[in-house]
Amino acid sequence: MIQVNTVTSREILRNYKEVFDHIKKTNQRTIVVSHKEPQVAIVSLNDLEQLQQMHYKNSTKNLLNFTSQARAVLREVKLPKDLAAKHDRYLW
Repeated sequence: MIQVNTVTSREILRNYKEVFDHIKKTNQRTIVVSHKEPQVAIVSLNDLEQLQQMHYKNSTKNLLNFTSQARAVLREVKLPKDLAAKHDRYLW
């Protein structure tokens, strides 16, 4: 189970070093709350790196899916033979 801690924005203003040290030490995700509403999350650098890697993998998968779909559509389209050489002319 993923544990999530909450902290108020006022507490961060007053004790930011302690809050950040606790997050670094425990690797615990923390939600910053202001006026009883969640505003942002603080995560460890390790968690951030993992999130970025997941985002990159998902972006890559989406690009590959788009490419596959475009190839399927373009199979039925007859493109000019000189498209590689004169691609700028065809774009305009």
